[in-house]
Amino acid sequence: MVSLTKFPSNAIQFYDSGTCPFAQRAWITLIEKKLNFEQKIVDLQNKPKHFKELYASIHPDPTAPAKVPIIIDGDNQLIESNVVSEYLDVQYRSSGVKLFPEDPLQLAKVRWFVDLFSETFMPSLFGLLRADSEESLQAAKTKMDTALKNLDKFVEQHGSSKGGDYFLGGGYSFAEVAATPFLHRASAALPALRGYSIDKAIQQQKLTRLDAWIKAALARPSYNKTAPADDTVAKSWQKFSGGYNGHVKQ
Repeated sequence: MVSLTKFPSNAIQFYDSGTCPFAQRAWITLIEKKLNFEQKIVDLQNKPKHFKELYASIHPDPTAPAKVPIIIDGDNQLIESNVVSEYLDVQYRSSGVKLFPEDPLQLAKVRWFVDLFSETFMPSLFGLLRADSEESLQAAKTKMDTALKNLDKFVEQHGSSKGGDYFLGGGYSFAEVAATPFLHRASAALPALRGYSIDKAIQQQKLTRLDAWIKAALARPSYNKTAPADDTVAKSWQKFSGGYNGHVKQ
């Protein structure tokens, strides 16, 4: 475990792998909230004993595999990216960007969007990666096309275009924080591993609102500061790839 930078002793301790998309959500949140934190990089292929012991002391099941992120904020110890991000946003409400809106309707819509993204885009992404035949790959392509179409409809219907292209218009929120790590990895890994382009699929279906939202979300400085290089993503995500080496024709 290596500390990247020395920070004040009262800094939030943030355990990360440097490449995990879930931990990246917490990393983006820490930056957006303008908080002092100490990032500790953990090799998830060779987990240190004290990291596993720390995770086991927090998780209700002490036999659960240790994962990132973990944060330690004084006496508070938390795991799970969405939980960590919401805690940081509420605990430090007056600092930085408010990622979870105070308005009840906007808050509900942000949480609804994150649920939809988790239930549609993410299974479609891993379905493409794990396809083991031309038939299953074509089916996965169709499923991803549908997921993108549904996301476009949701952002158009329940989001806002007032003041900008984020889900809430001009207001950056946890909708972007939750989605961008996976949008980037899909864009970086799928063309090389599966011959499928998220951008091309969006253009072919003329999903203009989704296109504008993704471009705005991926242009956010906090995202770019925490994003791994495209070639790193493609290489590291080969482990999720199924045995079939064919490509989807678009």
